[in-house]
Amino acid sequence: MIWSLQVLRFIAALMVVYLHAALTAYQATGSSGIFPPMIQVAGTAGVDIFFVISGVIITRTARGLTWQQFAWKRIRRILPMYYLASIPAAFIAAKSGFGWRETIATLTLWPAFDQMTAPVLPAAWTLCFEMLFYGAATLVLLDRRYLPAILGIFAASLTFRSTAPVFQFLGNPIILEFMIGVALVYAPAVKGARWGIPVGAIAILAAGSLGMAPHGDTLDFLIGQDALQRVAVYGIPAGLIVFGTMQINAGKSVWAYLGEASYTLYLFHTVPISALLTLWIFYPLPPDIIIAIGVAVSLLFCWRIHEKVEKPLLRLFNRLPRGVVTGRSLSDRY
Repeated sequence: MIWSLQVLRFIAALMVVYLHAALTAYQATGSSGIFPPMIQVAGTAGVDIFFVISGVIITRTARGLTWQQFAWKRIRRILPMYYLASIPAAFIAAKSGFGWRETIATLTLWPAFDQMTAPVLPAAWTLCFEMLFYGAATLVLLDRRYLPAILGIFAASLTFRSTAPVFQFLGNPIILEFMIGVALVYAPAVKGARWGIPVGAIAILAAGSLGMAPHGDTLDFLIGQDALQRVAVYGIPAGLIVFGTMQINAGKSVWAYLGEASYTLYLFHTVPISALLTLWIFYPLPPDIIIAIGVAVSLLFCWRIHEKVEKPLLRLFNRLPRGVVTGRSLSDRY
């Protein structure tokens, strides 16, 4: 267990929560607080840190597992909480209506049809790429000879990205961030690499303040709009931060515990933040107080979901197919 990466997962999730709380403050008051908006945009890089961490964790935890064991561990870890988080999102989306593409994209996390289509839960665009990565890892565990074919499909899709949504998805440059994480597993330990943490953080903040950060909505992220730029200004610094964090020998702590709850925090944090927006519109407060309350309430709300829903669900699924999944591995925590 790399406990330092658990702490980093919490920080990455908190970056996303802070960004959305700041957006709420701006909607309610016209101001996003003491930090300039272009610096706040750097909160988006929390996703890129997640992707690099995922590359590290999946590479480490897949060792010694059969493809069935790996696939089941990923399914039980990701899908139950995702489907629960999608229920309120589906009710909200139903007010304006959604069609068969949105339905299939939500159920399968496959967004590429005759046109790119996002799941009804906006945050789930990242899970589309996570599940794509897990699928590739499952195939490699099934037979390592699939690896060249998988890399070839990525390269071909990258070349023909402009021709169809399926190639935009399969060849999205953001997939390179998972590959950065995979490569870090095989890099030798270097204590001096801890400097990558402040260097990477400064690079991310500089990208936001200098206007180099990519912009867009969920569909832009799925299509890969400015994704190469994103890998350069967010992905590479995220790799430096993750590699530096891997050099830190940390133990169990409250911060590592919060890292275990980071998936729930990422999925559900918009629920209290969106609910509070209605309150702030009628009873506005200074933007920094709105942000602080939004972050604090999100942490409390998601902590209770983690304890009362996520952990019992994981225990339930751990007991199910003993013939397929034996023992307990690091991936149970991820």
